[in-house]
Amino acid sequence: MTATAPKYDLFLSHNRRQKPWVRQLVAFLRERGLRVFFDEDSIAPGEDVVAALERAIDASDALVLVLSRSSVFSKWVAFETAQQLYEDPSSRLRRLIPVLVEPVDRTLIRPSVRRLDTVDLTDPETREFEFLHFLRSIGLTEVARDSLPPWPEASATDELRVADVDAVTSWGWSGIDLLRKLISLDYEIFEDLTPDHEGHPEQWAPVFTDHPETWRLLVTPSNVIVGYWHFVPLFRDEFDRACQGKTMDSDITTDKVQVFELPGSYTAYFVTFGLRAQYRRSKGFRLLMHSFFDVLRSLANDGIFIDQVCANAFTPSGVALCKTFGMQEHCQHGERGTIFRASTQDILASPACAEYRDLRKVYAGRAIIDGDQQE
Repeated sequence: MTATAPKYDLFLSHNRRQKPWVRQLVAFLRERGLRVFFDEDSIAPGEDVVAALERAIDASDALVLVLSRSSVFSKWVAFETAQQLYEDPSSRLRRLIPVLVEPVDRTLIRPSVRRLDTVDLTDPETREFEFLHFLRSIGLTEVARDSLPPWPEASATDELRVADVDAVTSWGWSGIDLLRKLISLDYEIFEDLTPDHEGHPEQWAPVFTDHPETWRLLVTPSNVIVGYWHFVPLFRDEFDRACQGKTMDSDITTDKVQVFELPGSYTAYFVTFGLRAQYRRSKGFRLLMHSFFDVLRSLANDGIFIDQVCANAFTPSGVALCKTFGMQEHCQHGERGTIFRASTQDILASPACAEYRDLRKVYAGRAIIDGDQQE
């Protein structure tokens, strides 16, 4: 006789860094009569972990997704979330409940989760109200405030995060302030730069402030920039010059950059993808890469597509990066470096982009539509 699978009120999906707080949350919920799946004590020794997780998710009334800077990169959390979204893609059953326990760049959160109402425990002034609202949503209507579990603590201070224009504004920086820091970082990262190669803050600041979706920063918890990426959607004649190796970064001014808010097709000159040396073999590279493709996804949702990309690789690491993402050597730059070029579809088809299959399909579908229109 086959044993009946246990039923759960909640399945808690979390990263190991949040384990101490989740453990306290589990105890708090169980004391109030809720049946909670917690991997630490709900999976039997020797049991198939993947099968156990699939059964538990299917047998749970709701999945609580503990969102943190580490959980957005956890393969197990991604697996559990995907399983839940597959079961309830439109969230009609309200079975997926995101709980934010520390600030996370929204571009790192998958769009299907980002659109859901989130329990935000990051603001000390509102988190008690948010948590009580969460408890009422899962059936706990009479909970004394003095009995609430401890609040989650932020990750270790070495955690990196991605920052955008909103973060820069919140720091009180001007465009000139930002560019001074970025140009200083470039001289630290790249050898033998000159002002002609690099440009200057007064030139670049309007480009950055006018086009906030063309760059992202990688910062420490104390807002020290350790890396960033940046591209510019050049007008076609300027893009052709860049592809011919005739463009210096100091030549690029805001009048040569297309208005990037309107739906349509664009060409992009990739100016920088740089990290301080100590972060190049860490999660930092993945954070930056992930943020770039999330920006591409967000732009595609607004009907904005980048068809062609070119870049000037003037370090061995830059050459390797271009080749890794399926870009082909096009010509030598007139002053320094090697020009690489590719379509965005070719980049997305590279093995390095295997996890961005959804974005690949969006671009492939658009290519089919454009082909039909041209016939």
